[in-house]
Amino acid sequence: MRTLRIRIAYTKVEEAKYIAHLDLSRVFERACRRAGIPLAYSQGFNPHPKIAFGSALAVGVEGEQEYVDLELEKEMDLKELLGSLQEQLPKGIRLLEGRQINPKARALMAVLNGATYQIRTSLTLPLTEEKLQKAINDWMDRSYIPYIRYNKKGRVEKDIRPWVKELKGKIKDHEVIFDLEVEIGNQGSVRPEEVIASLKKLEELPLEMEFLRIRRTGIFVSYEGKKVSPLEQEAFGK
Repeated sequence: MRTLRIRIAYTKVEEAKYIAHLDLSRVFERACRRAGIPLAYSQGFNPHPKIAFGSALAVGVEGEQEYVDLELEKEMDLKELLGSLQEQLPKGIRLLEGRQINPKARALMAVLNGATYQIRTSLTLPLTEEKLQKAINDWMDRSYIPYIRYNKKGRVEKDIRPWVKELKGKIKDHEVIFDLEVEIGNQGSVRPEEVIASLKKLEELPLEMEFLRIRRTGIFVSYEGKKVSPLEQEAFGK
């Protein structure tokens, strides 16, 4: 059976930032069912709707432009689909754009390989702009930046420096606003809070770590030196 594949860009902000990634699929499934959208289902003993997301957001992190693929079992007008679906989604999830893509296009998780974040945090002591910029430059000049993670195997030391492509910061009033670009993908990545925690520790910055405000400002395909939206490139399915 030929199916129709729709790729949608959406926000995940305000109250919606507290929806865990595993629950997000249920939110979209329920919204599609209420909106009368004919989702396609997998085959087998336990069929599930064909809904696939890009890289997961941690609970509490906002997303300005996230992506999801929906596979439909029959044709449906795109404008009608987006309008009906939006009516059933919770506050904070706003559909920005959608388009039909090649059913054989590679999955979002397979093509999305870059992300940008904005991180805001308060200062615990006065800090000059000059000292902040020196600290960022010194951190970026390091060839190896260890960070300790804990998993089922116990304590693991990871080098997070290769994942960080760009880090900028500025002081505004009594807080610091960081802009971060990282590489993401199946091989791993680095969390924004890990970067800021490492910067604070290694460069001895007076940053408040308990109440970081993190927003993913973009997630994209880094392709031939350009940052490309997955809505723009059906070529990735070839």
